[in-house]
Amino acid sequence: MGSSTVVSYVSSVSSTVVEVVDYRLGSSGAEQERLLAQCELLRPAAAALLDTIPLPPNAKALDVGCGPLGVLDLLSERVGPGGSVTGLDTDHRMIGWARESVAERALDNVEVRHEALPPVTAAEALYDLVHCRLLLINTTHPRQILGSMAAAVRPGGWVAVQEFDWATWQCDPPHPAWSRLKALLTEVFGGDVHIGARLPGLLSEAGLTDVRATAHAYYWRPGDRYQTLLLSFAHLFRDRLLEHTPLTSGELDSLTGALRDHLEQPRTTVRESLLVQAWARKP
Repeated sequence: MGSSTVVSYVSSVSSTVVEVVDYRLGSSGAEQERLLAQCELLRPAAAALLDTIPLPPNAKALDVGCGPLGVLDLLSERVGPGGSVTGLDTDHRMIGWARESVAERALDNVEVRHEALPPVTAAEALYDLVHCRLLLINTTHPRQILGSMAAAVRPGGWVAVQEFDWATWQCDPPHPAWSRLKALLTEVFGGDVHIGARLPGLLSEAGLTDVRATAHAYYWRPGDRYQTLLLSFAHLFRDRLLEHTPLTSGELDSLTGALRDHLEQPRTTVRESLLVQAWARKP
């Protein structure tokens, strides 16, 4: 497993640092490849979301936790040459990859910064749209992040969030190894793996109005890269599974082996975690 990314809020009036994110999937080359492939997978859904949000001419947009690309290119198209897009991430490698993506695509209205999102007390209402995708699922303080996102939006502007909900992540036919591994990974993941279902309520709690939501489902079969994503997570989290659950090394190997055999069967399909999109307006 790669090193974790920690996103912190640093107050402008004190030296207090509040750790809110521990991204345990790391920033390896393999994770870069996975995230870029994920961008392509989720591109139609992200485009549909952004198309529902009315932006003024020459809008300013912010993508929080942009990773190697996020939705920077989609935002670039929607704000136009007179607008601007800022991507934030706190991992040096992610920022380097994001800058490469921006340069390769000639996104002249996009800037990428190695920064954390300021806390509510330090935020300036500069943006017409603030967005994050698959960030809150990796945090233990989603309300703090959403509060800062809301504070960074101008009155009348929008906050948009996209998160998975593991409740729908299942294989068919069912298999006990899947159920066991998924339950144990839920315990050690570090964030709320069901946060997608809570997005509308969290946006309302952040003081936002006109809350709207939709969702997208994906299905996989043997040969698709996401057919075995649960096994990939079991590999990435192996040390934590062995440290924080009753599993022995042999038991973990037995579970993953049995599940791999099942997922390779021609009739086995996987229903991906539900991608929930929610967006709301700042009064």
